[in-house]
Amino acid sequence: MNIPQHTELVKIIKQAQQTLENSSLPTSKNEDWKFSKIADFNPETYEAAKNNPVSKEIIESILGNESNSFKIVLIDGIISPMYSNYPQDSWKVLPFSEALKNETYQTIILSKLNSISNNENYFNVLNTASYQEGTFIYVPKQTIENQLIELIYISSKQEYKAISNLRNLFVIEDQSQIQISERIHTLSELDIFHNIVTEIFVGKNTNFSLYKIQDDKHSSCLIDSTYIEQEKDSNAFVHTFSFGGKTVRNELSFDHKGENINSTLKGVTLIGEGQEVGNHTLVKHNQPNCESHELYRGIYQDSAHGVFNGKIKVNKIAQKTNAFQQNNNILLSENSSIDTKPQLEIFADDVKCSHGCTVGQLDDDALFYMKQRGIHEKEAKALLMFAFCADVMESVSIPYLKNKINKIIAQKLDVNSDFEI
Repeated sequence: MNIPQHTELVKIIKQAQQTLENSSLPTSKNEDWKFSKIADFNPETYEAAKNNPVSKEIIESILGNESNSFKIVLIDGIISPMYSNYPQDSWKVLPFSEALKNETYQTIILSKLNSISNNENYFNVLNTASYQEGTFIYVPKQTIENQLIELIYISSKQEYKAISNLRNLFVIEDQSQIQISERIHTLSELDIFHNIVTEIFVGKNTNFSLYKIQDDKHSSCLIDSTYIEQEKDSNAFVHTFSFGGKTVRNELSFDHKGENINSTLKGVTLIGEGQEVGNHTLVKHNQPNCESHELYRGIYQDSAHGVFNGKIKVNKIAQKTNAFQQNNNILLSENSSIDTKPQLEIFADDVKCSHGCTVGQLDDDALFYMKQRGIHEKEAKALLMFAFCADVMESVSIPYLKNKINKIIAQKLDVNSDFEI
């Protein structure tokens, strides 16, 4: 990997290294980590991941040929031009080391990198102190891209427990439209810890969508921290689908910098077999006349554990705010559990805000009704759980992605992939 040599970038990394030396790993006494498996993220138990070759056959099997989306393939955090396809004359995808050679991109990167991530978060600091390359996506003003852009992170086989720190910076300028999806494929059979930090800047009157599909190996752990800053009249949608991985923690933060902003956060978690997924969200309403819509649904089987910690902050000047937050969960086993904590902090008086959470089991009456009509119990339960997820799935606007996610859900519920919904 190339270590960025720009003076200001080196300065940022060194500052983070100094901060890290004076920091300590969070513990269960920290409110934000109270319910999480912090031991799985102890960096002292991992070594830095190496960049190893991956065969063409394996990469092509991961890519598949199900969609005509643009693909950006990263192997151990390094963009692979051989397997990536995207236009070269409109929006740009560059590693930091290349982008910094261009005066315009250099100015953008140095003004925005590490400016909205949480520099009090231990793992964000660890990422900044450790990364050796990053991915820069730049979308110029008035760019309309209707084709999905897939970011595919491939982690090569390692000879030891390894940690991988990935860094992204997306800058989408005014009056643009773009849709991105992300997924990770870990090839190692050993424990791998992915620590990803992504900063996203959404310009004025811009539409941005991000789909996160987390269905990695059971031996992998993931901390995925995403920070979004929105300018006025913009729309940002983030869907997080968590199905795989040993322990997953999603940190998602929105910051409003103008009026008439719409932020949408939705997610489905479906896990079992001792897995843990935590969704930690923060929406900062800092301007008047903005909206946020948050809906997370969780299904927990076997001894799975979920955490939801959603916070909405409404600033004193953020009048006419409309903020909605909901977290609903189904426990399919006596050994599964969820710790959920929706929070509202409101300092303005002319607002419409609501939040709530539910934890329950499948509807026995509905299940009995379907079984009486000849539907097998397994399929009947699956039907109920698909219906439970429907409010999230209906806002997935890309048919290819919706079909892919439905197939994963069917697989997790052990019903036929051609299961009719």
